[in-house]
This record gives sequence, C-alpha cells and structure tokens, in this order.
Amino acid sequence: MGDWKTITVPVLSADSKNILPYTSERKLSPTSMNSQVLRLPLPLSQNMHSFFSAFCTEDNIEQSISYIDRELTTLGFPSIYAESKGKELNIVSIINCINELLVLQHKSLRAQEEVEMQHLKLGSDMDHLQNCYAKLKEQLELSKREIVGLQERDRQLQSKNRNLHQLLKNEKDEVQKLQNIISSRATQYNHDMKRKEREYNKLKERLHQLVMNKKDKKITMEVLNYVGRADGKRGAWRTDKTEARNEEEMYKILLSDYEQRQKQLLLENAELKKVLQQMKKDIISLLPPQKQKPKERSEDGLVLSDQEEDIGELNKENMWELSCETVREQLTNSIRKQWRMLKNHVEKLDNQ
Repeated sequence: MGDWKTITVPVLSADSKNILPYTSERKLSPTSMNSQVLRLPLPLSQNMHSFFSAFCTEDNIEQSISYIDRELTTLGFPSIYAESKGKELNIVSIINCINELLVLQHKSLRAQEEVEMQHLKLGSDMDHLQNCYAKLKEQLELSKREIVGLQERDRQLQSKNRNLHQLLKNEKDEVQKLQNIISSRATQYNHDMKRKEREYNKLKERLHQLVMNKKDKKITMEVLNYVGRADGKRGAWRTDKTEARNEEEMYKILLSDYEQRQKQLLLENAELKKVLQQMKKDIISLLPPQKQKPKERSEDGLVLSDQEEDIGELNKENMWELSCETVREQLTNSIRKQWRMLKNHVEKLDNQ
C-alpha cells in the first residue's frame, strides 16, 4: 500500500465551507534526529487553499471524486456513489467514510504517540545503560589497578616474610651454637672445678699431715749417701737448731708453693668468671631488652653490688669454700636464668 505520509483531510461544516485541516506530526526523540526527518504540518494560511486547488479544481471535480472513490474502495471502504442512482454521490456513505478515516487517523496518532513514547523511553534507557556501562568500565579499570597494586604488595610481603624466616633460621642456628658453647664450657668448668677441689683436698691433707708430723718424729728422712751442694760447700752439722731451721724453710717453701698455687687458682677462676660474664653479655644481647623502672634497676644494682662485696669478703675470709660451693651455685643460677630467658625469646620468635 505504500508508506503513510502526512494526510490533510478537509471537513466541511454545516454552516460554511471553511476547511478544518487534520494533520499528524511525528514526535522524534533526540537519538532519532540524525536518522529521520521531522514531518511538519501544513501551514494554516492561504497556502492551504493553493494546496487543495492543486488537487481539485472546478474543472476536475468529477475526476477527483472518481480518484477518491477508487482509493477508498482500495482501502476497503464502501463506494461513495449510490448504487441505484449511478454517479450520484451517497452523502451517508461519504460521511461514514470520513468518520472512519478520522477514527483511523486518531488511532494512528495515538499509536504513533505510544510508539514515540516507547522510543523515548528506550532512548532514555539506552542513555542510562551507556552511562552505567561507562561507570562500570571505569570501576573495572580501577579494580584492575587495585588488583595490580595488591599483587605487588603481596609479592613484597612474601619476599619480606621469606627474609624474616631466613633471619629467624639464622638466629636459631646462632642460639644453638651458643647453647652448645655454653654447655661445653659449663661442663669444662665443672670438670676443672672438680679437679681443683681434688688438688686442694690433697694439698690440705698433705699440709695437715705435715703439721701433725711436726710433733711426731717417727717418720723422718734419713740420708743414706752424701749429697753434695750446688755451691760446693759442705753442709752444716745436724743439730736441733739446724733441724728447726730446715723445718722452718720447708714450711716456708710449702707455704710459698701453696700461695703460688692459690694465686694460679684465683687467676683461673677470674678468667673463667670473665668468660662466663662475656657469655652472659652475649646471651643478653640476643634477648629482647626488658623495661625496668629506675628504682628497680637501682635496687638491683645495689643488690648486685652488695652481693659482690659479700663475695669479695667471703673470698678474703674463706676462699676455698667460696670457690667450691658459692661460686658454683651462683654460676648455675645465672646460667639457668639466662637459659630460661633465651628459651622464652626463641619461643616468642617461633610464635611470630
């Protein structure tokens, strides 16, 4: 049937022959402005009269009516001519056709408006979806950048974690080495102390025996042969005076040897104490610093100084008993304390 176009239908009023134009115009959405051309209604001026006069004039009225009748018949409307009267127009049929055309025009206008409204809604939805798509695209790019940043941060944290594990392993190895050194030195120190104690007991028994034999003359040394002196001089006669002098010299020699041995033992004990103090400092350097109040620190310092003074006095009064019992107990307690601190520190490192 062809495309629908803007149709102008003249309607004659009962009182006059004025023409009331009914036109349809298509409302277009902004998105369809580039694809379709807006159809404008015909102007309601003198141009309207020239438009109708171009189609129907006084000379071609019959041809125009025949054309309209054919078009209406083609569209399915009844003929505007009366069947019994030949070419005479049927006013009722014409009015009904005009009414049907008006109804169809109104329906088409309403349908067109609904379609245009739907088109506008679809255009608005399309714009909204495009905006949503742009926002989602921006969010996707932002998420990708965040993921890249998080991956880089995760990589750095994993590298840092590996380094910390390696450091922890090295610390554990170092602590194990120190523990082995401490145990070996403690064992060596205990052996040395036991050996010193045995030597001390032997010397003490020997000295006691010599003191007791001073009154008992039964056990004496007899010179079987002449023993020459280094200077070649002849020895003095054996008298009570010379025997007393020789006995005094022997005691002096024994005391000097005893003092020399005592000095050596003191030096060895001092060296062992220095070694233990150095080991203690090394262990403390490995442990985390403990926060103490100044008063507590001062009190601890006073206690330690008092203990050191007491130990010094005990060393002067009873050096042998101190080296055997007190020193061993002090060293054992100190090593146990440092060992507990070291064990707690290692456990904390394992928990971290």
